[in-house]
Amino acid sequence: MTSTPMPTPLPDTLLQFIRLCIPTYQAAEVLLFFAAHPDGQWSPEETVVAIRPVVVTVPAMREYLVLFAKTSLLAETNGEFRYDPSPELEACVGELARAYNEKPVTLIRAIYRIADSKIQSFADAFKLREDES
Repeated sequence: MTSTPMPTPLPDTLLQFIRLCIPTYQAAEVLLFFAAHPDGQWSPEETVVAIRPVVVTVPAMREYLVLFAKTSLLAETNGEFRYDPSPELEACVGELARAYNEKPVTLIRAIYRIADSKIQSFADAFKLREDES
């Protein structure tokens, strides 16, 4: 009986990037769409249509685009967004793209594990306050 090899973990730099910039797998897909179209400039509504077959609501798209603008991955002009990361962030997006293409299950698990830990930390903060009362 052969054992299934453990998936190779993602690089620490990518995990840190996910913690800071990628709240969901869907957000990763949105960012990678922008990276694949670096000369495009898109409104949230236009992006929702262009990103098909990925299904994203306009409110979720707005949230992702604002987050990516705040983290300097996108630039915003008059409600339209374009891909504009620093060279350092461009390298992180490259790592994200490699993981998306080569280790999608590992990437999905990492994104949701990080999201779950953020939720747990948030819940624990309220628990500590209750215990202090």
